[in-house]
Amino acid sequence: MTTHPALPQLVHSQPEIAQPRTPEAVSGWAVLDVRALGSAVRALGTVLGQSCVVGTQLGPSIGRGTVLTPAGDLRQALSLAQWVWEDLGGGAVWISVAWRPYEQLARGVREAEDVLRLVCALKRPPGVHRLDDVAVEHAVASCPEVSRHLAALIEPVVTRPELLQTLEALITADGNRARAAAELIIHRSTIDYRLRRIEELTGHSPTRVRGLHTLHTALAARTLIRKVEPVRRPIRTVHPLRPLTR
Repeated sequence: MTTHPALPQLVHSQPEIAQPRTPEAVSGWAVLDVRALGSAVRALGTVLGQSCVVGTQLGPSIGRGTVLTPAGDLRQALSLAQWVWEDLGGGAVWISVAWRPYEQLARGVREAEDVLRLVCALKRPPGVHRLDDVAVEHAVASCPEVSRHLAALIEPVVTRPELLQTLEALITADGNRARAAAELIIHRSTIDYRLRRIEELTGHSPTRVRGLHTLHTALAARTLIRKVEPVRRPIRTVHPLRPLTR
């Protein structure tokens, strides 16, 4: 069994660290909210069994759990999360990361839950994610009035499949029309026509940086308000405290 290399102060060769300790005695905590699909679920169960966890849910095809483990700072927490993701085999595993001192641990758990919810709702690729990756979407989701406004703005595009497909392709191509047209297998004049229609319907040009950003955020807002708000899971700390090992 080896300890994650990003946690040198927690190796078992230091018995005073490995002994059971109260949560208050740990200076900082990494909060990892994990969602796994398919073959990664069994591996997730093993990882959760080595750690302090809250709200574990393991099924035959989907697993969810929140891992609490000591970490010196956010950088260390991110390194730990990356190690866990790789140890689970990569693939269909999403991990959100937060870091907090003990007195703010509840906020850290909520942040990690919110980030994972956003990442999954927005169909972001598997991997390690943090608040900075979805900061705009998080801010929009936190303001229902803004979310409803943006959702209404993008609705005329969503109800026209060819326009929605074109906008999504342009977003994926980082605004590159030629690349988006190639992905859609359509002529450049066709994509230009569709983009003009999107501007006519929304008042925002997807060919401009600000317009594309607004439309992208509107799509995210519409997706998020159609999702059911998750039930908060109470924090349950397990003793003794142990660093993640494998």
